[in-house]
Amino acid sequence: MFKNSCTAKILYLLGEIQNHLHDGTIKHELNQIVRHTRDTEIIDICERSSECLGIKLDMNFYKLSREQHIRSLKHLEKHLKWAKEKFDEVIKLIPECDSKWTESPFRETEIQLLFLSKYFILLDKVPDTADINAEVVKIGDLVAISCKDDEDQNYDHYGIIVASSQGFRVAHFFTGATVKPQNSIVEKGFGYVHELNYHPEWVVKQHLPQTVPYSLVEERIKESKTLNLVWNKLRYNCEHWAREMFNGEPECTQLEMLKEEIRNRRKSNNL
Repeated sequence: MFKNSCTAKILYLLGEIQNHLHDGTIKHELNQIVRHTRDTEIIDICERSSECLGIKLDMNFYKLSREQHIRSLKHLEKHLKWAKEKFDEVIKLIPECDSKWTESPFRETEIQLLFLSKYFILLDKVPDTADINAEVVKIGDLVAISCKDDEDQNYDHYGIIVASSQGFRVAHFFTGATVKPQNSIVEKGFGYVHELNYHPEWVVKQHLPQTVPYSLVEERIKESKTLNLVWNKLRYNCEHWAREMFNGEPECTQLEMLKEEIRNRRKSNNL
């Protein structure tokens, strides 16, 4: 009689655990994590976690949020802790029950809890930083952000990803008031090398090759801060500076595209 009572108690506890694991909390928090990250490793871990319970996740990205990741992980860990405590009660009762009725649900629940524990531990990592195109950002990368000039013309403002104790930052080159000579489109002014916090609108243009040490880029940036650089719209602008820091060669692809556009326009007018 005692054995039957013990078996019933175990089955009841295992049922409680399954109800707890499938009450929607884990699904909700995993959804929150995948909707707020571009980290493919984290997304993969969330998918494997959901497979343990046979649930389907909403993979539609919303926006990047490290804070949401931290909140959701805390809720997941707390939720799993309750289930594991209940399972500890089951383990104490196992020697006294009829294993014919409990062995299969016990083993299945044990496997679920083991894998969920493993996956939730793996989720406790700093997510990869990514731009708005889901490209992972790394130190030394050449990045750019879309801007408009004082004539409302679109252009890309360039920078370099640098490391700091506060996370990724962007080093960039800009000017204050410009000098505009009469009857000339040349603009120039004092140049400043500045750093600001990274945000995803700075999209990756090129990754720093693995063969190039970041220390070399870092040294170029450091040296440029000691120079009296003159910003010049045509000769040395933000892209010239960023590409020189990136690969040692000052170049502006935007000017080349503009020149090509002007040449094509002239050809069309001459037809």
